[in-house]
Amino acid sequence: MARTVKEYDERYTEFLDVGQRLFYQKGYAQTSVQDIIGEIGVAKGLFYYYFSSKADLLDAVIERMTTQILASLQPMIDDPACDAPSKMDQFFQRTQSWKLANREFLIDIMGVIYSDENVLLRTKILAATMPIVVPQLARIIRQGMSEGVYAVAYPEESAEIVMELGQALVLPIANLLLKGPPEGVALETALLGLERRVSAYERSIERVLGAANGSFCIVPPALLRAWFV
Repeated sequence: MARTVKEYDERYTEFLDVGQRLFYQKGYAQTSVQDIIGEIGVAKGLFYYYFSSKADLLDAVIERMTTQILASLQPMIDDPACDAPSKMDQFFQRTQSWKLANREFLIDIMGVIYSDENVLLRTKILAATMPIVVPQLARIIRQGMSEGVYAVAYPEESAEIVMELGQALVLPIANLLLKGPPEGVALETALLGLERRVSAYERSIERVLGAANGSFCIVPPALLRAWFV
């Protein structure tokens, strides 16, 4: 039995490794299931034993990437010498920096996730990443409560709200990246609008967490604008 489980896990990981590499190299739309199974050297039926579709594989790849990002942040989250506001800022800014370093791949993936026909996939990805991210955010929030900088009754639920607000912020950013500014609107004007929206998001998080006004700067303007250069 142990051998069967090990083989299942190894094959599953192989699909993730090959799928992620081909998505990076060729783009999601240009990568077919046939490309993936051809690289691995297995029958198509085996792919569908593990995944219901290519989109299901993408969901699993994103979930694993989220886990890997959080693992890289774990030493900072665990650091007793780092205060909660610093951890919260670093949590978001390091995540954004990682995303920016993988800009081309993520813009390609945004085109899939934020297309009108993939609302269900977007919902599924959020549902998969929430249990990974929320507990770590809740840890930082609880630390902030003990330090007297956050005032919330329910840290886990507050962490969920922070995540949900973040998803609402990603959509207009993705739309501007994928579609450009609306007709007749200059890019600079659109970027200023995004900066205001980010600021509103940061002020909203402060209200959710009972934090001091102006204490959050999660996406600095320079980091936001770097997506559009």
